[in-house]
Amino acid sequence: MISSLLIAQISIPDDLNTQIPKDPAIRKGKFDNGLTYYIKQNSQPKNRAELHLVVNAGSILEDDDQQGLAHFCEHMAFNGTENFQKHALINFLESIGMKFGAELNAYTGFDETVYMLTVPLDKKEFLDTAFMILRDWASVVSYEGEEIDKERGVIQEEWRLGQGAEDRMSRQYLPVIYHDSKYANRLPIGKLDIIKNAPYDKLRSFYKEWYRPNLMAVVAVGDFDADQIESYIKKYFEGLKNPTGVRERTVFDIPDHDKPLVSIVSDKENPYSLVQVFYKIKGDNSATHLRYRNSLTQSLYVQMLSNRINEIMEAPNPPFLYAGSVYTSFSRTKDAFLLIGVAKNNRNLESFERLLVENERIKRYGFTQTELDRTKAEFLRNMEKLLKEKDQQKSVNLASEYTRNFLKNESIPGIEYEYEMYKKFLPSIQLKEVNDLSRIFGTPENAVIVMTFPEKKEVKIPKEKEVLKIFNSISKKTDITPYEDKVSDEPLISEMPESSPVVSENPLPVYDAVEWTLKNGVKVIVKKTDFKNDEILMTAFSFGGTSQYAEVDDISASFTDAVIENSGLGNFENTELQKMLSGKIVSVSPYISQLTEGITGSSSPADFESLMQLTYLYFTSPRKDATAYENYITSQKDQLLNQVSPEQAFQDTIAAVMANYHKRGMPLKLEDIDKANHDRIMNIYRERFGDASDFTFIFVGNIDPATAKPLIEQYLGGLPTKGTKENFVDLGIRQPDKSVNRVVKKGTEPKATVFLTFPSKMEYNYINSIKLQLAAEILNIRLREVIREDEGGVYGIQAWASASPYPVNSSSLGVYFGCAPENVDKFIDIVKSEIAVLQKDGSNDINLNKVKESALRDREKNLIENRFWLNAIRNYYMYKINPDDFTNYNNIVKNVNNDDIKNYAKSYIDLNKMIRVVLMPEK
Repeated sequence: MISSLLIAQISIPDDLNTQIPKDPAIRKGKFDNGLTYYIKQNSQPKNRAELHLVVNAGSILEDDDQQGLAHFCEHMAFNGTENFQKHALINFLESIGMKFGAELNAYTGFDETVYMLTVPLDKKEFLDTAFMILRDWASVVSYEGEEIDKERGVIQEEWRLGQGAEDRMSRQYLPVIYHDSKYANRLPIGKLDIIKNAPYDKLRSFYKEWYRPNLMAVVAVGDFDADQIESYIKKYFEGLKNPTGVRERTVFDIPDHDKPLVSIVSDKENPYSLVQVFYKIKGDNSATHLRYRNSLTQSLYVQMLSNRINEIMEAPNPPFLYAGSVYTSFSRTKDAFLLIGVAKNNRNLESFERLLVENERIKRYGFTQTELDRTKAEFLRNMEKLLKEKDQQKSVNLASEYTRNFLKNESIPGIEYEYEMYKKFLPSIQLKEVNDLSRIFGTPENAVIVMTFPEKKEVKIPKEKEVLKIFNSISKKTDITPYEDKVSDEPLISEMPESSPVVSENPLPVYDAVEWTLKNGVKVIVKKTDFKNDEILMTAFSFGGTSQYAEVDDISASFTDAVIENSGLGNFENTELQKMLSGKIVSVSPYISQLTEGITGSSSPADFESLMQLTYLYFTSPRKDATAYENYITSQKDQLLNQVSPEQAFQDTIAAVMANYHKRGMPLKLEDIDKANHDRIMNIYRERFGDASDFTFIFVGNIDPATAKPLIEQYLGGLPTKGTKENFVDLGIRQPDKSVNRVVKKGTEPKATVFLTFPSKMEYNYINSIKLQLAAEILNIRLREVIREDEGGVYGIQAWASASPYPVNSSSLGVYFGCAPENVDKFIDIVKSEIAVLQKDGSNDINLNKVKESALRDREKNLIENRFWLNAIRNYYMYKINPDDFTNYNNIVKNVNNDDIKNYAKSYIDLNKMIRVVLMPEK
């Protein structure tokens, strides 16, 4: 009722040049020193605060001898401040359950640097300390020489990770895109020689000059009292002083150019041909109603063009594997409209021309009214969803929105006001004004054409004059015809299925859910939640999967779900189906894995019947579409033809090694694709989904059981059943049971990537999986402390754990990192030595308490997520999880002790059976 009253009071002015008001629930202020702050109370997630320190300074402000130092400053914020020596800051935040990288992070861009914290609010001192940390970052980072030198190595490793084909090519085409601007030579990662050798004072001087309150904002969104937060911000930030004699913060432009610019680059490690056309457009940094309405008009154009391009991709023999259009903020002064296409082999110029032709088609004939009406309805429906869930928005999303308001003057009126603007502006946007954008989104002025290619003899790389000839000839083409919008008026289901009632009902108190068994044998679990007002999630599974088939059918079976999903349903091609569903919040996808088959989907409560209808059709009316099949086969071949990247060779080797080179577990090869058969695919799909009697369906979200029950009985009750109970077939694919050492020599950059894993046969149960995960997290902390912080030898290093009872009990603990080739053996030895310490001594209490606290924090957040409950119920049925263990999660975690960690490490990690796969450069 309150929401309805608020909306009723909102009136959008007719004068579009007026400023959009700020959401009155946001407390925005500015101190005399120029620092801006934003405060918003928000209860999702509960008991958390999202805090950002936003600095309106990035790499664009670096002097020539400072390139990379803006990013270096960001790193140094975590290496010691006035109140937190060295790594005490990270240690404190981890001790209260925050994860480095997930809830404690930062980034540096061309124009800004942003620091982010997600803070639990159990104790008052947590929040006070968090604001102290933000203040320290803003004004008193230590910049000790020893820590600077250590961090040089970490940043060098971050630089190293970015090396490869894309980096080499981007350094050629970015100066063309950013034509004659400072952006062209201010990539945030900077220059390696400066990172390695910059004097301490160069780094300190960038911090002193640009980290100043009049270029900063503090953003606080969370489950707190706004008055208390404002007092903290005043306490820590109101007294900060601006330095004297510093330069003005300049906003840099990207100069215009009269003619199109072209950049054509290739690289022997580049895996695909990419065509991009940039149309740079003057940005609008106002916060007016006119800007908002214009942005809606632009979004309509981009969406409708993308829809047309999608139709081309589903037509016979399209020239590209993927294509689309985008409108984006390009810099502080420029926006950009982009046409993007990943071309099939040697069809790059054809892809380029086809994208230009589609834009030219709009310029000549425009969109149709039916396209516009359909897209308007879709936009309004998506905004209605946001409105319904306005009190369930994540604090991190709101904090990012307020960050953009500070940096780019993005309006922040709140969902209710935006909804009213949608209601007012969408009906008023006429077809002609959308069509007129084609004259802006297609001019030769400020256009940049970028093409990137694999460098190999089979690929023909065009010349600049060929590209420009096509670009300049599009307006003269005589064979461009109007677009015809084909829309079916047939019902999705022409004949209703015979329903099947619920014959038994069992409560699931642990999951606060109910289990229904339908007369046809289908099992359905329903859990109603209030986490999202406009969301219902669905999953369904049955054992069997591709394991049911002989090796001769392996390729057909593995392609089945993708081919079916691209083929439409019943009488409707996929394009027709998507048009019919426009304006609805609903999606459904079938899947077939090695051990199971099933359906995943989601909908709004209002569109639940559509969810049921689509699910029914996927079981009963799969569509055989020769065009969809041929397009899929062609795309698979094209992708495999260009799998030349070192990373792909590395991943393929890992897959082969982990399957112990079993023929049913090997990566797909080009010659395999010809083994696929369309008729066999259709038969396999019908076999997998032709009998629903052993399927389990799970629904979680804002689902009213009384309303949903008759629809479930109608559509799921109408599914064909034969009473068959299947299981998967154990194909005998096993992880290696001995030490493996593989080196993949691929690539030219001086970098290595390391994959280590220690497989075991741990009995799968809920408690063991918890202990396994905690052990991996402890190892994570130690490897970060030793290899990243002490050695400065990696940018990131990740320990991970996995376990499954199928097809047999198995588990793995693994480690993944990138480093310099000369450090591979040294760092692998450190990994082994840290595992040996776990086996001998276990963990220290500090790290054990950190990972336990983090696990409890994660659980607290997960309990209010529909996806978590969907997976938890699925795991209960699929893995036979003990429900008492699920309920007792917190106590299980709290009771894990050092002996548990030590016993796991001793029992399930054999250092003599390490699987090691390393990617090394060719020379």
